[in-house]
Amino acid sequence: MKKIFTNSFSILGMTVCLFFFPNCRGDILPTEEDLANYGWDMYEAGNFLDAREWFGDALKKDSSYYDSYNGMGWTMGHLRQADSSVHYFSMYLSNDTNFVDKLDFYAGLSFGYNALGDDVNARKYCNIFFGNQNPILDPDWVFSHNKKINHLDVRLVLAVSEFHLALFDNCQSSINKIYKDAGSSIVVDVDVTSVQGRAVLASHIASLQTTLKNS
Repeated sequence: MKKIFTNSFSILGMTVCLFFFPNCRGDILPTEEDLANYGWDMYEAGNFLDAREWFGDALKKDSSYYDSYNGMGWTMGHLRQADSSVHYFSMYLSNDTNFVDKLDFYAGLSFGYNALGDDVNARKYCNIFFGNQNPILDPDWVFSHNKKINHLDVRLVLAVSEFHLALFDNCQSSINKIYKDAGSSIVVDVDVTSVQGRAVLASHIASLQTTLKNS
């Protein structure tokens, strides 16, 4: 009986606490990780303006949290503000390059510089991306917040940059790598010193852009 009363008083005490002090457990405040996660929810739903606001709040709460910069970089890209996208990716990488999901940053920079028409830097970050990709543990990178974006898209940006920079041999190799990684039997082998050969490369790039966009 004593035990029953003791338990009853314990429950009563808890009830009284909650009645008189509704916040006796303390305020539950969102962390920078929570705010960034909300941002990704908005991003994945296509609400990029709301995503920008959430990622901005996450940065204000903790300016050292990598995923807030990641989210801002990708969100600004979708808002057609490629310069801002590059800014956020580069800002974090200037302080740290040893963290999880860094391939997201290098891919984002590749796309950002491509959108800006800066083929030198687009090619640079494509190569950094593939240089950091683990061929055994992570050979087929996919952007976790948009499964339609993957390593083939980064390779395509590389091919486009090489074409614009007149690195036609490299461009042909990149095109063939895309076909191989996509499981295609197509092999491009043209005379890249000729106008006709370069036109074939351009047609393959255009075809791959359409294919990857619709895949």
